[in-house]
Formats: sequence, C-alpha cells, structure tokens
Amino acid sequence: MSNRRIEKIETACVAPRWGLLRILTSDGLEGFGEFTLEGHLESTRAGVQAMAEWFTGKPTDDFKGLVRGFFDRSFYHGGGVFMSALAGIEIALWDIAGKAAGLPVHRLLGGRVRDRVKVYRWAGGNNNSPEAAAEEALRVVSEGARAIKMNACPPLAAIDTYGGIRAAVARARAVRDAVGPEVDIAYDFHGRANVPMARRLAKELEFSNPLFYEEPVRPEYNRWLKDIAEITHVPIAVGERMTTVAEFSDVIAARSAHVLQPDIVHVGGISNTAEIAGLCEANAVSIAPHCPLSPIAFMACLQVVVQSRAGWILEWAKGIHYNAHGASGSVDPWLRFIHPDDWPRFDVDADGHLPVFDTPGLGVRIDWDAVLKADGTGESWKDEEMRLPDGTLSNW
Repeated sequence: MSNRRIEKIETACVAPRWGLLRILTSDGLEGFGEFTLEGHLESTRAGVQAMAEWFTGKPTDDFKGLVRGFFDRSFYHGGGVFMSALAGIEIALWDIAGKAAGLPVHRLLGGRVRDRVKVYRWAGGNNNSPEAAAEEALRVVSEGARAIKMNACPPLAAIDTYGGIRAAVARARAVRDAVGPEVDIAYDFHGRANVPMARRLAKELEFSNPLFYEEPVRPEYNRWLKDIAEITHVPIAVGERMTTVAEFSDVIAARSAHVLQPDIVHVGGISNTAEIAGLCEANAVSIAPHCPLSPIAFMACLQVVVQSRAGWILEWAKGIHYNAHGASGSVDPWLRFIHPDDWPRFDVDADGHLPVFDTPGLGVRIDWDAVLKADGTGESWKDEEMRLPDGTLSNW
C-alpha cells in the first residue's frame, strides 16, 4: 500500500461545453477527468467543488470503495448533476491508478479483447435540408468515417400533421444516396417523437438499412421501448440520459433495447460503465457509449470498450459542430488541449477504426495550462429552443 493521497482537485469550464478536472496527488501524480453535463456546466462544477471537500486528503489506492462509499453515504444521489460531478473525480482516479501502475486502464480492467475500435462520427447537422445533410455526410466520410450518425427527424407533433416524417425520409434518402451502401448510418431520434410517431418513423426509415435507432423516445418513457422494438428489425439504442446502472438493468430486464449507450460521465464514470458492459455481455446485447465530449471522456470510454466483448463501436466527437462553438485556434477544437505529438494517434485507419493505446492511465496527455487559460469560456452552449409550427416548445 502506498501513502498516496488526493492533494488537490482543480476544475475548468471551457468552450464549447466541457467541464474538465485535474487531481493532484501527494506524490506528484496527476489524473484527468471530465464532468461535462451539457447545459448545466456550472451546476456540475459546483457539485465537484462540494464533493472535493470530502475527497481531498483521502488515499487513492482503494478508490472504488472511496467513490462508491461517497455515493452510498449521500442520501440524495443519482441524477445528471450528481453523477457527472462524481464521474469527473472517478475518471481522474482511474487515470492516476494506471499511471502509478505503468499500465493503461483497460489492463487494470482485465485486458483488451480487441486491437482497434470502430468509431462513428456525427454528420447530422440539425434539421438541415436533404441537400445540406448529404453534403455534410459526404464531408465526414471524406475525413475517414465509415459509420455516421444523424438526426432522424425534426420535432414531431403528437400525430405528425406538419410533414416532419416526410422531411425525415427525404433527408435519409439523400444521405444514403450520397454515401452509398457501404457506409453505416445510425439515426438519432433524440427523444423528439412520442410513442406512435416513433413507431411510424421506425418503419418509414427502414429502407435506408439503418445501423441503429437511438433514443426513439425520452428516457422517462422507456417502458414503451419494447413496443417500438417489436415492429422493426433495426436495433434500438438507449442510454445517454440514464444515470445509474440500475436503470440499464431495467431496460435489459424488459428486453426492450439492443444497444446500450451509457455516457461515461453522466453514469458516474468508468466502473459503472464497465458494470453495464458486463450486463451487456451476460445478455447478448451491445454497448456503444455515448460520447460527444472531450478527449478525456473519449479515452475513458475507449478503455471500457476495448476490454468488453459487448463493445463494438464508439461515438467520436472529433469534427462535431458542437465542439467548434466558442473555441478558437486553427487546430480542430477537439484536439486543442492534447499534446501535439499525440495528434496523429487520433487518425482513423482505412476501415474507420482507431488503434488501442497502451499508454499508462487514460492514454491522453492534456496541456492543463492551456485548459486553465481557457477556463470561463465553457457556459456559452445552451440547450436549443425548438418549437413545433403551432408554437409548442419541443424536446430539442
């Protein structure tokens, strides 16, 4: 046992919407984490700062018990703010553990089962025209993606009387025609449909051979997922707005989804995500973490995916339009805090895969001085205000 203890927890909120964290230990190690909760960044930062009072001075060796113990001792726990704040600390502690052992986190989790990971890129814009959607998809494919995801539809009325499904079909047709049959296309419903319209849209989009349908309805209506899954051969994917392992267990028990998409930040970190991956393995479903976030969260997700037989594809936010908002400089905003010598490691191969890194910890070097200089720029991103043609506010 070492005498290593948490000496300091630092936070930064940087454009466009990232909450980044560094833990310094008593023997000089540093670990990086992420607490991003889109649209609620300052609230989550306050959560980290409140938790830091309890974690500072604690030993790092048995950190799983430390993190789980904090969860259990907190009478009110769960929810996006609490779990994202806790994840920032937990991810950084895994990074420290890997660096202390001289091993990548996936080795601490049991070792990898694959040598590379397929990634998919966002190519959906937001309610753009069929022509613009096709152009955006072609650009992303030209940059190496062999799998893409796009918004499935605009906000839909309870019964679609405004042509939203027709518009969704036109966009999907244009994109499929543009990229050809070999590129995988996933559709993100973004919870914009209620149950009957999600069922209808699931049938209407089947012509384009979708990779999966993401979040057909909002998570509070997951009890209806089985009704949607039963009318289509396309896999149903859910999870980015779920915050506990128990919620994922309920979805599996209901046999209502085929791809689980925990956000490693929103679900409390690496340990919980690995538990969900174990549930997936035991039930012959897949895990494909939600990750439109920074390289820190991405590399944390990678550690879990490479060590799980249920892992297969990973969302990758390089080039996503969200990450350009409010960021400055000539380099891709996703790369701007990564050590420049590491940039080539994030180039996909000809098949749209990234290699598995054996660098200790999370495997990404962060320029924390640059992060601190950018601190304070990160709350410029807000949830979009979207309305139906009759003026009703809609889930964006």
